Amino acid sequence: MKLIVRAPNWVGDAVMALTTLDKIKSIMTCAETVTVMARKATSPLFKNHPDVDEIIKIDDKCNPFLGTKRSAGLIKAEKFDVGLILPPSLSAALIFKLGNVSKRFGYATDKRSLLLTRAIEEPAEAMHRVEKYIYLLEKISGKKIKSHNPTVYLSHDDISAGAEDLKQAGLNYEDKYIAIAPRAIGESRRWGSNKYGQLAVRLSEKYTVKVFLVGTANDSDTAEEIRAIAPDTIVNLCGQTSLMSAAAILSFAKLFVGNDSGLAHLAGGVKCPLVVLSGADNPQETSPMCDDKTVIIKDIDCISCVKNKCRNKGEEFMLCMKLITVDEVFDAASKRIKI
Repeated sequence: MKLIVRAPNWVGDAVMALTTLDKIKSIMTCAETVTVMARKATSPLFKNHPDVDEIIKIDDKCNPFLGTKRSAGLIKAEKFDVGLILPPSLSAALIFKLGNVSKRFGYATDKRSLLLTRAIEEPAEAMHRVEKYIYLLEKISGKKIKSHNPTVYLSHDDISAGAEDLKQAGLNYEDKYIAIAPRAIGESRRWGSNKYGQLAVRLSEKYTVKVFLVGTANDSDTAEEIRAIAPDTIVNLCGQTSLMSAAAILSFAKLFVGNDSGLAHLAGGVKCPLVVLSGADNPQETSPMCDDKTVIIKDIDCISCVKNKCRNKGEEFMLCMKLITVDEVFDAASKRIKI
């Protein structure tokens, strides 16, 4: 049996899907090969997985219509027997339908049930996304599956690439350093450059550590604002690493601080201790699943709204982030840092 898995689109979701991949061959015992279809941006997360035989990459920048058609064309000749569709979108199911995947399994979401050979109803109660992906596999196989925290698999090349990126910044794996992801994609999840800068200075002074800022090139301007506060101790690596070299760097970090984001999941997947600032996200469903973690969240009416832009006005605007103080993040970091 040839099995194909459509991976989630975003880094955090893709990390959360790694636990399901860990289980597939032991549960779907007839699967001779497991192929993962993933966006180019997230595909490196699957290249070291011991149970993944092939990766098919989807163009990140293609428009939806052409992207669906081209993605289906990539798999049509392969004649896959079984397809497991983790994203809830209509287009993800349509790719497998047009790609002639014989049996297509996924959640009955986004009006796509007719595109699936078996549409699974979502669980009645909210659950963590790691568990939700596992639940889909349970329903398909009829077997109960014990979940575990996701693991991001690193290769020697990943570790070497991380070492080279650190070298360019004047650091190495033997240095004591912590990581901060200073800018969330969603505006409602941004704690602020000034607060992150104050935190970086306090941590560097108390623990004699370097602080490096991680993120994409889009985060670099924010990172430069923070680096300017203490240029001798804060290093801007935003846009300077690949996904997997960043994972390797995080695996040696003494601490990660940031919002519930792809980078937080990446850090948790390589067993870096975390302090996560939670606001508009819902930690019950999407917080990094790892053991060494502190989540800071405020008990206010609109918490976990899951909106990228805060809809409140005046004093209530961004209150979930405003109420998180540098002192409490510093205290939480002091308890988690591995020095």
